[in-house]
Amino acid sequence: MHAGDLRIETWAGTREACIAEAVDAVVGSFIGPARPSPSARSSFRVTGGTDAELLQAVLGQVISDVLERQEVPVATAVSVIAEGLEVCRETVSAAAILPSGALPKAVSRRSALCRRFPSGWWCTARIDL
Repeated sequence: MHAGDLRIETWAGTREACIAEAVDAVVGSFIGPARPSPSARSSFRVTGGTDAELLQAVLGQVISDVLERQEVPVATAVSVIAEGLEVCRETVSAAAILPSGALPKAVSRRSALCRRFPSGWWCTARIDL
């Protein structure tokens, strides 16, 4: 890890809620706590063999959509599907926000962890800025 990285950590009662919180943490790192009103909705699906792979895939897709499609999620819901996870987002155009922090570039390889504990779920990832 170097000074240009961001580490996020989230906790929630379910794996899906914890992953949604991880998306919110990444987005919050560059737009701050205030969220503009959404102007569109979108969704995507991810697959993975482990919970960590699912977290990595979700965060990777979100970051890719911010950078390539200029689509910033302001609200996220994650649900289980037979093949993995479905991520539904309410979004705004990147042009509609004034970034308050560095835009994420990628999820660092093998940095994503998603684990269940007796009290709920914990996720963490290192984000390259």
